[in-house]
Amino acid sequence: MKKSFYIAGGDLRSVYLAKALFKEGHEVKTFALEKADFPEGIEKNGDIKIFEKAENIILPLPCSDREGFLKTAFSEKKIPVSEIVEHLPEGSVLMGGILPKEILSLSEKKKIKVFDYYKREEFAVRNAALTAEAAAATLMEMLTESISTVPVLILGHGRIGRLLSAILKALDAKVTVAARRFSDLAWIRSEGMTPLEFRLLDEEIGKFKAVFNTVPAPVLTKEKLALMDKNAIIIDLASEPCGTDFSAANELGITAKKALGLPGKFAPKTAGEILKETVLNILSEMEENSDAR
Repeated sequence: MKKSFYIAGGDLRSVYLAKALFKEGHEVKTFALEKADFPEGIEKNGDIKIFEKAENIILPLPCSDREGFLKTAFSEKKIPVSEIVEHLPEGSVLMGGILPKEILSLSEKKKIKVFDYYKREEFAVRNAALTAEAAAATLMEMLTESISTVPVLILGHGRIGRLLSAILKALDAKVTVAARRFSDLAWIRSEGMTPLEFRLLDEEIGKFKAVFNTVPAPVLTKEKLALMDKNAIIIDLASEPCGTDFSAANELGITAKKALGLPGKFAPKTAGEILKETVLNILSEMEENSDAR
């Protein structure tokens, strides 16, 4: 069934999302994507009033910066996400990634149906797989030697840590994974990697030439960094504010890279397809629940 979508802001993932929805026959209108290249039939708009008749609105991942402005890689506009929500009609459906509490609250107040697709398992798993693939590629670009000769440490055994360790192991890297829970340590061992208890990190961290952080908490502090090999590479994959003290890393001469939004940089078309499937799943579930009543 043909639907109408309003896609606001974002990076290449949003561009490919728009194209994928349009290709399936849906009506697609965009806002704050005026510099993007779209086929004829996808409407570009710069007037925020277009949202007054919007049905299904899709915000990017993340939907906003720290000041609450819409993420816009293809526009010069600085529009607060809250201003978009203020223009939405009652009963419309708002979907976005990492939606802040104020947007959730405002949407509820205006009787807008709101969904954070970043929290959905089917999106999280496939997005984590893309992130892990891109993270491995990032390390190989930064290395001057074969990855098979590099002792690698991954901090955290969540979705990304688990998928990344499998990719690196397949590339013949020497992979150690640090975790706190004994159940995770057991899984790490059973998956063929070397487990490391977080409490032993100080004793072991100096042995690694590459460290990936997936923990969204301050784990690579100045004290931890001082124990590392000064020629080591850090790639931090955790969401803001990440888990690495980048200022301290710079002072110590350690190469540390903040690697956020990797799916949008390495595989934006696939990331856009994943977004498309996720938002259509959300709407399909809404319709099923409505029919069940």
